[in-house]
Amino acid sequence: MEQLLRAQLHTTTLRAFGSSGGGCISEGYAYYTDSGPVFVKVNRRTQARQMFEGEMASLEALRNTGLVRVPKPMKVIDLPGGGAVFVMEHLKMKSLSSQASKLGEQMADLHLYNQKLREKSKTRQNTVGCGAEGAEPQGVTKFGFHTVTCCGFIPQCLQPFPSHVASSSLAGLTGP
Repeated sequence: MEQLLRAQLHTTTLRAFGSSGGGCISEGYAYYTDSGPVFVKVNRRTQARQMFEGEMASLEALRNTGLVRVPKPMKVIDLPGGGAVFVMEHLKMKSLSSQASKLGEQMADLHLYNQKLREKSKTRQNTVGCGAEGAEPQGVTKFGFHTVTCCGFIPQCLQPFPSHVASSSLAGLTGP
């Protein structure tokens, strides 16, 4: 695996540090590379690529909000014997106690993120002389996510659908 990582990450340095660990789903390893430390999740099951691609897309979406610090996802790599590895930025973890309040505020902001984007977009649309939509993030009007994510190995296919359908479904009603 280390040879594969060196080639895929274009690094000559690949030195393990810290302790490796495993959860009930994947194993984790930390390495120093030419471009800095990385964290590597390894899973040898056939569903690993789909699971890691969903995790990568989720981390990118969280990162793009700029509201909470998450590791920068780098690459999903297939293992020759089956399974995959997910390489991401290594974050030095420390005690949460001094940062718990800040994390709580960030999580609250994250839950309001889409609502605030939609309000900002509506205000812009109602402004005379407002330019065309730029590269600013846009709020979404549908529930779901653009790619399959997983809860463990169980795929969560939450393709976007209109919010009024979700509200009606949650209330036990049928959509239009």
